[in-house]
Amino acid sequence: MNRELNKKLKSLDIKFGDDNEAIGKVLIEEYLEVPLRKYTNKFSVFDFYNTDLKILVELKSRRNDSKKYDTQLIGNNKWKTAKQKVKDGYKVYFFWLLKDGLWFYEVNNNQEFKTSYLGNYARNDKSKELVLIPNIVLNKIIPKEKKKDDEKLAPYTLNWD
Repeated sequence: MNRELNKKLKSLDIKFGDDNEAIGKVLIEEYLEVPLRKYTNKFSVFDFYNTDLKILVELKSRRNDSKKYDTQLIGNNKWKTAKQKVKDGYKVYFFWLLKDGLWFYEVNNNQEFKTSYLGNYARNDKSKELVLIPNIVLNKIIPKEKKKDDEKLAPYTLNWD
């Protein structure tokens, strides 16, 4: 694959993630019931924070649904930093905005997961160590306007079209 195509694919993936941060941020703030600020440094480990309440959030947007893979991925660097922040009294959340909804995991220092070296091979990225978080430990967000105490809820679905 040529270098220009790799750059184009990476650029499209970054735009996809940036576009979905606005959607995800609103849903996350609603769920956590706290305002979040976005880190402005593109090299920040996390996407959002609330210093007063000691909350950190990382949001990943994916083009697949939760049934395509058994796990969701997070960089091992983010995992290690999150574990340390939890020790320091923070609540740290990883969110995945997938085709079938917004899913999350609250980092717990008592849980460890497998890691693997993977990369986005469509873009010819170098592999890096990623933590494989099983879907079974994730929770799905249902927006407040869809919640009703007296009836069973259908899963919240986002359409990318």
